[in-house]
Amino acid sequence: MGHDWYLVRCKCGHSFGHRKGTKAKCTICGSNEVTNVQQFSDSRSLANAVSDANLPKELAKELSSRLESKSAIEENRQQGPVSIRERVRGTLRSATDDQGVLRISAIRRELDSAGLDAESWESIIGGAELEGILVRCSNDSWRWV
Repeated sequence: MGHDWYLVRCKCGHSFGHRKGTKAKCTICGSNEVTNVQQFSDSRSLANAVSDANLPKELAKELSSRLESKSAIEENRQQGPVSIRERVRGTLRSATDDQGVLRISAIRRELDSAGLDAESWESIIGGAELEGILVRCSNDSWRWV
C-alpha cells in the first residue's frame, strides 16, 4: 500500500490533509501555499495526525496529564483491592499455603507486610469464621470454605 495521503501545513498555520494527486488548498484561508509535513498510507492515520497538529500545545499538555492521571488510577485499581475488606481477604489468600491451610504465623506475617494491624488477626479470623468464609482445622489453622 502506498503513501496516498499527506499532512500539510498552510502558511496561516493550519494543518490539514489531502490525497495524493489533488491540489492542496487550505480549508481556513484558501491559500495554495502549503508545505508537505508527512505522508500516510491510510486516511485514519492522517486524521489523527491532523487532529494532533491543530491541537494547541497547552491543551495537548493538559489532555496528556489527564490521560496519564486516569491511566494511573485505573492501573492502581487493577493492581490491588480498594476496600479494607478486600485487602484483608487478599492478604488471607496470600497467607494460604499449598494445601489450602491458613496458619497464624503466615497470617501475622502477611498482615504486617500489607500494612494492616497484625495484632488484630484474631478479630479478622473470627469475622471470617462468622461469615462462613473460613473453618477452623486446629488451634492455629483454618481452611477456606
